[in-house]
Amino acid sequence: MHVTILSDSLPPDSPGGAGKIAWQLGLGLSAAGHRVTFITTTCGPSQVEIRHGISVHMLHSKYAERWTAWFGLFNPQIIRPLGRLLKELQPDVVNMHNVHVHLSYHSIVLARDAGAATVFTSHDVMPFAYAKLTHFIDPARPGQCDGWNYRLPFGYNQRQMRLRWNPARNLSIQHTMHYYTHARVAVSDALKQALAANRLHAFEVVHNGIDPAIFDVPPTLIDMLRRRYKLNERRVILFGGRLTEHKGDRQLLAALRQVKQQVPNVTLLVLARPGGYTDHMLDAHRDLAEHVVLGGWLADAELAAAYRLADTVVSPSICFDSLPTVNLEGMAAGAPPVTTCFGGGREIVTDGETGFVVNPYDINALADRLTRLLTDDDLRSRMALAGQARIRQQFTLQRQVDNMLAVYERAIARRKVKK
Repeated sequence: MHVTILSDSLPPDSPGGAGKIAWQLGLGLSAAGHRVTFITTTCGPSQVEIRHGISVHMLHSKYAERWTAWFGLFNPQIIRPLGRLLKELQPDVVNMHNVHVHLSYHSIVLARDAGAATVFTSHDVMPFAYAKLTHFIDPARPGQCDGWNYRLPFGYNQRQMRLRWNPARNLSIQHTMHYYTHARVAVSDALKQALAANRLHAFEVVHNGIDPAIFDVPPTLIDMLRRRYKLNERRVILFGGRLTEHKGDRQLLAALRQVKQQVPNVTLLVLARPGGYTDHMLDAHRDLAEHVVLGGWLADAELAAAYRLADTVVSPSICFDSLPTVNLEGMAAGAPPVTTCFGGGREIVTDGETGFVVNPYDINALADRLTRLLTDDDLRSRMALAGQARIRQQFTLQRQVDNMLAVYERAIARRKVKK
């Protein structure tokens, strides 16, 4: 089977997020013996590269961010070269991932016109929202962890975006999904529910997966990272990504302030590119300076080693978080997660068995769960083993590949029926 994967960005240009998931899926499909090509975008000249033996076609796209609500539907810089490329490649399946900025939702139409079976994979709420989804969360109810209403209130997007709002955007996306896709995938049950609540139906769930073998790294590499970050004799909480408001920066740092009272040798290891909002936030919390280490952005074996040296990982998002990848990576590496209840985190983490699920606005609960994992070696060991077993049973990359291949086969069958 020839599968072409579309994503606005891919590693190493975008080392995390949906681009990373799409890239790993492509590697898994290629390892399974299928032909894979990628189409992505670049702000420079269009070009083709070979990465890990896979052709990556990069199409030029560059425009002002204020036009995203329009160009995300139909990008005139992309349409002609993308249409020609898809007809030249003649794939059996085109799997669109995040295409809402550059490749545009019209890429679905182009793929269908090229004769391919079209599959759209939703990683987030962007098919119906313009930004992070928070309207269903009440900070005044820190004990609430279920019963969400994901339906956007009337006028929500317009109030959020003001002059950048496009009144035709969501209707156009709904139309394209309904008439031009042969299969639609959501990465979590929570995301499927949010999509359905906002008139985007018929999504099936395929959870992201991970290859547990990538965490089999030499102890010498783990020790090297410990020395680099001065983490010897430290208890380590790992946070992957930039410290931002929606990722729960204030809640995490407030919890850390409590944790250090019980665990004086605690360190929060933040794996993110330096600069920007993260540095600004830490400047405002200088009393925590000796308990926070900015590790930069790591990849491959070094990233795996960082997870291996962590005692726990944390993802305290205060917005809808479809399926936090840090939970998969932490559990595979033996670092039990403490994750947000907003979104799909609980579909990975079994609360009290493989980690903890909390409402991040409950600072006391967040601090308590982190403290328990840092101080109770037996609890941490039991959860680590249970988490690794759960990853092997439910969340491997091989399982994701197999499930997506089944989706592709159904999409091909539907394409043939509709011809």
